[in-house]
Amino acid sequence: MIKTQNSNLKSQIYYFLLFLFIFIFSTYFIYMSIRRVETLNSHYYDLGIMNQTIYNTSRGRILDMTNPTFLKNMSRLAIHFDPILIFFAPFYWIYPSYIWLLIFQVIIVAFGAYPLFLLGRKILKNDNLSLLISLLYLSFFAVQRMILFDFHAVVLATTFFIASFYFLEIKNWKFFYFFIILSLLTKEHIGLIVLFFGSYIFIFKKEKKHGLITMFLGIIFFILTTYFIIPYFRSDIHFAKNYFYNIKGRFFTIINNGFEYFFRLTTPLFFSLLAPEIFLIASAEWGINILSLNNNMRAIYFHYHAIIIAFLFIALIFGIKRFLDLPIIKNKIIKISIFLIFIFLNIRSIYFYNPLPFLVKERINYENIHWLTKKSINYWQENLKDENIIVSTTPLLAPFFTNRKTYYNFLFDPAFGETGEIEDDIIKKSDNYKKADYVIIYKKEIGDLDSGILPVRFYQKLKEDKNFEMIYADSLNEKYGGSIEVYKKLKVKN
Repeated sequence: MIKTQNSNLKSQIYYFLLFLFIFIFSTYFIYMSIRRVETLNSHYYDLGIMNQTIYNTSRGRILDMTNPTFLKNMSRLAIHFDPILIFFAPFYWIYPSYIWLLIFQVIIVAFGAYPLFLLGRKILKNDNLSLLISLLYLSFFAVQRMILFDFHAVVLATTFFIASFYFLEIKNWKFFYFFIILSLLTKEHIGLIVLFFGSYIFIFKKEKKHGLITMFLGIIFFILTTYFIIPYFRSDIHFAKNYFYNIKGRFFTIINNGFEYFFRLTTPLFFSLLAPEIFLIASAEWGINILSLNNNMRAIYFHYHAIIIAFLFIALIFGIKRFLDLPIIKNKIIKISIFLIFIFLNIRSIYFYNPLPFLVKERINYENIHWLTKKSINYWQENLKDENIIVSTTPLLAPFFTNRKTYYNFLFDPAFGETGEIEDDIIKKSDNYKKADYVIIYKKEIGDLDSGILPVRFYQKLKEDKNFEMIYADSLNEKYGGSIEVYKKLKVKN
């Protein structure tokens, strides 16, 4: 009886520590995510896009947004298949703001540590190791970086896949499929991940019926979303096709980039390599990111490896289990030494890559914007709050002005070169602001007016446009980060 009570108490301590870590992580990164936006470090791509989509959905215009390519209002499904965004709309009835997206993104990702801990407990039979793995998940640079980079529905699938794997292990099929369906609602390529997941279930778990059902769900979703739904709403094929041309000609570059990318993500979690059949469930995401011309998809700052993270940590649990069971490593000192190397590599990874304000190489410090800049933004937010007013702003201002039916990004997608476009192609779109009633410029985003760079060419076109007049400019100079300027479209006289 006493032994049982001690066991329960010990178990409660582990749960207390786990949820304490989750709480600390969530509190800090919710604060940092919101602060990032408030200090003008977020963008139209993609928080502005997500905010407008969900705002319009909350007003009955389901998944409607102003498409930056076609410069007209279209369904979000013309870009990506992420209808899970609809679930956030009710919170905009309470308070219409991007903060809901940032809060829920952090909390959902943070709670991925919970099913990871439960999975570790079941496989490793060791609470200490299970808690350590959950802590490493919350500490992993790719987890922290992806939740600071605006909001993306696919990031939520990290937790959904971890949860689905745990329910697979305990054979709770209702919850397994529940989380699989949630995952499929986050992005169109998730169907491929689910297809490979089903193959794993069929081959390695010997659950032939559920393996086939999962494979079927995956391939059907992928085909429907990629070849029917997105082309239907877009009236064209998927925009990302331009990321994958000339693969043969880029072969050696792909190999080099792929090795660096793989090495960066797997080195701190090298035990995952002992369970390749699990981390390779995410092979579709590995392939997409490595083959893409878009270098952002292999950078540490973004969200493109969300699914990889899930299966790397699941594989980590099984990899550690296999390591501990290796008959050739009986010596306790050798095992401890290898574990110390594992811990060292994780600490090293934190130092080099994590977005923290201290104890890291590149410290994150979102400096306050000038009080006059903040006052200007708040003033024009209030004055232009009518959702029927069409507004165009520079990208860093987008999260503050996309609570409306129609919005135009004043500048351009910075990754345009990787889709095969050239500057002359982009300049042709530089008059999209003409459709707006108001244009708001944050001068810091324009740059040196004598440089002739692309943003300057956009800005000069606006300045020379006789159909718009400047009606506001604060008194800041470039020393303080640039001023806010507001232009209003002149009424056409009859």
